[in-house]
Amino acid sequence: MPQLTVELEASVLQGSEPPVNDHQQESAPQEATAAEVARIVGVSRASVSYALNGKPGVSAPVRARILHVAQELGIPIPTQATTETTTTPLIGVVLADLRNPYYHELGVVISREARSHGFDSYLAHTGDEPAELLTTVRAMANHNVDGIILTATQDGDATVVQELHQSGLPYVQVSRKIPTVRAPFVGIDNRSAARDMVLHLVDHGYRDIALVMGPRRSSASNERYSGYLDGLVENGIFVPRHWIVRTTLGTDGGLRAAEYLLTCGASLPEVVVCGSDAIAFGVIQYFADHGIRVPRDVAITGFDGLNLVGSVSTQLTTVVQPLEEMAQKAVEYVADLLNNKRSPVRDVICHYHLRIGTSCRCTPGKEKLSVK
Repeated sequence: MPQLTVELEASVLQGSEPPVNDHQQESAPQEATAAEVARIVGVSRASVSYALNGKPGVSAPVRARILHVAQELGIPIPTQATTETTTTPLIGVVLADLRNPYYHELGVVISREARSHGFDSYLAHTGDEPAELLTTVRAMANHNVDGIILTATQDGDATVVQELHQSGLPYVQVSRKIPTVRAPFVGIDNRSAARDMVLHLVDHGYRDIALVMGPRRSSASNERYSGYLDGLVENGIFVPRHWIVRTTLGTDGGLRAAEYLLTCGASLPEVVVCGSDAIAFGVIQYFADHGIRVPRDVAITGFDGLNLVGSVSTQLTTVVQPLEEMAQKAVEYVADLLNNKRSPVRDVICHYHLRIGTSCRCTPGKEKLSVK
């Protein structure tokens, strides 16, 4: 070894090229050619790697296109890349509560994205019950899923994570996460989005603002609550305790919250800021049933950006979560974990934007984009 070191140093001092081993000579052209395949097909280099190594994470049409282009470029096609598999990889998708239309929409886009990557989907929902989450994860493991996407995690669900680690199943949290556990996550910056909504309302001149939030066990609800408070404190606005309401995330939660606001003995606020679109729908419905007009008598905002907003006579001002992008990133993350067990744990933060409707007394059609 000392002699080799001296020879290497001498060759560099003399201006000649250091010796290159056979492995380096063979791998460099292959790497460059793989990058060329990715460019021609219009996919990532990771997708090319999955296809050439016969691994999941690439749909059948894309896989065929990659192999065709690779063959044309003279890349040797390994046997495992063309071997027919008898089973399709299966991703479990755990949804919090299908009574909230947000989770219905999220489940649909994740399933569609999974199919485009060559995965089948096994969907289940927990009703947002912690005990059901553990039961559901165990059932999915018993059905031999290859990975799991979790949208139902809550503070205190560390037992679920421990079970997943013991089983060796790769998983990704979407939209919500366990604050005390460092684990893969895909979502938006809920706190910044909520603050942006409050700043928009302050621009209207609103000062009497009520908050109707989701349950405390939801990390997303807590982050949104913190963001709303950030915006209010920045502008010297105090929210009395009787105008801070915690409820469930569905329409029924909004109905109960609206009933409370009308019967708590205080005057109505100028605006009710809701922690989900479904809550906002419930509030609007209850107010309408009791002769309170939105936005003329009270303004309302939501959070999630559901496609159902078009079915409400009052167009809802809301934060739009990019469900398609979140689904894509989550499925790609699971595929990466399946193919590379040492993939680093990270948070994937997607862009959100405010969709401005009439429910805040704005002219509809405006959008305010976020930054990551």
